[in-house]
Amino acid sequence: MFASQGFGSFQKKQSPALLSEQQKMSDCEFGYVHTLAQDYLLYILKTPQPGLGPSKTSRVLQNVTFSIQQEVEEALQPYLHNVPVASVETARTIFNQVMEKEFEDGVINWGRIVTIFAFEGVLAKKLLQEQAVPDVDTFKSIPYFVAEFITRRMGEWIRQNGGWVIAHRQYQKSQRISIFLSMPDEIETEEIIKDIFQQGKVCFIPRYRLQSNHMDMVKLASADEISSLPKTSWNIHQPSESDTREEALATGGLDLIFMPGLGFDRDGNRLGRGRGYYDTYLQRCLQQQGAKPYTIALAFREQICPQVPVDDTDMSVDEVLYVDAAASLAP
Repeated sequence: MFASQGFGSFQKKQSPALLSEQQKMSDCEFGYVHTLAQDYLLYILKTPQPGLGPSKTSRVLQNVTFSIQQEVEEALQPYLHNVPVASVETARTIFNQVMEKEFEDGVINWGRIVTIFAFEGVLAKKLLQEQAVPDVDTFKSIPYFVAEFITRRMGEWIRQNGGWVIAHRQYQKSQRISIFLSMPDEIETEEIIKDIFQQGKVCFIPRYRLQSNHMDMVKLASADEISSLPKTSWNIHQPSESDTREEALATGGLDLIFMPGLGFDRDGNRLGRGRGYYDTYLQRCLQQQGAKPYTIALAFREQICPQVPVDDTDMSVDEVLYVDAAASLAP
C-alpha cells in the first residue's frame, strides 16, 4: 500500500483483478488526504466543485486552514519573495524543501498538519500569479505531492491519533455509531471512541450475552467510563446485564457499525469468532429499523484473505479498512 502505512480500504463486490496499485492507493489513506488537498486547492482557486461538493471534513478544513493561510504566507514571504514558481515541478521542489525543514524536529500535531494545507494554498496562489498563461489543469498534481508528503511522513502518527477513519464520509455523516472495544489482537479503537464524543455523536458498544448469539448495542456515557466497566471472560470491558442502559434499536437505531473480525475477503465476507453475534444483530436491525446500518470492518492487512467461507446466515460488511501491521511496527 501507499507509503506502507495507514488505512487501506475496499468495498465489497469489487473484482480483485481491477484493483491496481493506483486504485488501491486512491481507496485508502492517500485517497482521503488527496481529496482533502484537492478540495482545498479548488477552494483557493475559487473553482466550482463537481458532484455533491466537499465533505463536512473538507469544509471544516477549508475554514480552519484559510484562517491561518495569511499568517503562513507572511512567515514565508522572505523566502518566497525571490523564488520564482513558474511550474508545478518548481512548486513540488519548494514544497518538499520547506516541509522537510519545517518537520525536521520530528514534532507532529494536527495544527502543524493544517499548516501543510495552508502552504499548499500559498504555493497555488503564487503559481497562478507567475504562470505566463494560467491553466487550472496544471494544478492537478499539487494535491498529489501534498498527500504524498503527509502519508509518508505522518501516516503512523495519524493512525495512532484516530486515523483517517474519522475523515470517512460515512463516519462524518453518522450520528449514532456502534463500535467494539478492541481486544489485544484487534485494531485499537480508543481514539475513534474519543472522537465520537468530541464530535457530539452518540456512542454504543456491544454487550455480548455469553453462551448464546445474542448481543445488544448499549449506550456508552463517556470514553472515560470504559475502564470502570467489568470484564468478560474474553477480557473485554462491557456493562453487566444488571446495568440498565439504552439499547440502540429501542431508541432510533444505528447509522454506522464498526465491526471486528478474524478475517475478511474482497467480497466483504467476514470470519468472526464463531458465535454469530454481528450476523444476528444485523438481522435484528433489518427487522426493527427497516434497514441495515452501514458497516465498516477494521482490520490488519494480514487479515485480508483470498476467500472467507460463509453460509446463508452470514452478513457481509459494506467496507473493510485495513492497516499494514508490519509497517506500523517498523522503526
